[in-house]
Amino acid sequence: MAFTSTWVDRPGPWFKFQDADVLDEVMLKDFHEAEGKTFENPDYSVKCVWDARNYYAVDLFQRIRMSMVNNEKINIVFASPENHVFMSVVECLNKYSVSCRNVEVFFFDEFANEEGNVAPYESAFSKSGQWMKYFYGRLNPELRMPMEQIHFWTKENTDTYSELLASYGGADIIYTNGTWSGLRFIDAETFPAASMEEFLQMGSRHITLTEDQTCLESLRGMFGASGDIALVPTCAVTLGPKDIKAAKLHMDFEFLTSCDGTKNLQKPALQLAVFGPVCPENPGSILRLCPGKTYISSTLQAPTAYPVDADWLGEAIESIRKAESGKEDK
Repeated sequence: MAFTSTWVDRPGPWFKFQDADVLDEVMLKDFHEAEGKTFENPDYSVKCVWDARNYYAVDLFQRIRMSMVNNEKINIVFASPENHVFMSVVECLNKYSVSCRNVEVFFFDEFANEEGNVAPYESAFSKSGQWMKYFYGRLNPELRMPMEQIHFWTKENTDTYSELLASYGGADIIYTNGTWSGLRFIDAETFPAASMEEFLQMGSRHITLTEDQTCLESLRGMFGASGDIALVPTCAVTLGPKDIKAAKLHMDFEFLTSCDGTKNLQKPALQLAVFGPVCPENPGSILRLCPGKTYISSTLQAPTAYPVDADWLGEAIESIRKAESGKEDK
């Protein structure tokens, strides 16, 4: 059958971007159309690849290696937990004896509670804790950066973490990835702004996780990758849009899948970020204003599961009916 109903729904009020026509339009876009495109910042680009995790690992390893070769400090803002990437990078660092002595470590965000207490790195439910276990802990001791070069979030530095990063000269490289409603914990609800100019002035802060952020985080391995929303902390601390804008370079890697599945969870938000308007209600669009690159895994490049008037769905249902009918005849 073909779907012929003209009944139309609209995004729920909790979804800050309300232009349904734009949402429909961007979801029909192909990410390959963005390759080679000139964006608002000509030094930003999009690249479609088989697996963005490989590019993440290579990029991170090379930047650390060059900091050793050139004996130059490098300020890296890590998006954690990306443990499979960290393990791959550390294997290479250990194999080729690449020292991290010049690396200053910052974290994009961290979990917290309602009182503003930040999860310490000793906690298994801490993002920095995952980095400490799978990056720092697996690194040969003689190759590690000094502990004083690892800048953990605390209750005391939450409101000044942006200034702390700036005091070291800002981020040389900041790693990011998208979520269902924004860019990591930066979304229109936790960073409400009347204009893009106001949005880009917002720095680090303590936030309450939105429902969709909680659900998305519950699919991570540190929470059992099973949708255990009761296990996810209620709050977080995070860098703000101004820190991304101030970074010398950002690298955005889009590959997050559901519970080790094949369909990527970031596709709709990323299509809005890449093809939609630049505005506070579309937080991911900030990437287009900054120098950097977004690498998009093949799982995102695939067509959406239910395109309008999906003939294949009707054919699949009819095939099932025939198969079931055959069983009944027997």
